[in-house]
Amino acid sequence: MTTKTKGRNGWHRATPKTSDNRNHTPAASCIKTLIVRLALWGLLPVVLADWLIQRGGLRDA
Repeated sequence: MTTKTKGRNGWHRATPKTSDNRNHTPAASCIKTLIVRLALWGLLPVVLADWLIQRGGLRDA
């Protein structure tokens, strides 16, 4: 039998895990809800709330 030259034994290894499986959606959703509620109660200007949501990456939360 011949020796294996490719595969996980040699320098050809499996692709390392590149994605992060931590889910930040619940935290982002809570932050966005807090910003919206503060704006609705008048404790935070609407323009500032909109800017925080756009700038903080909370548009899709």
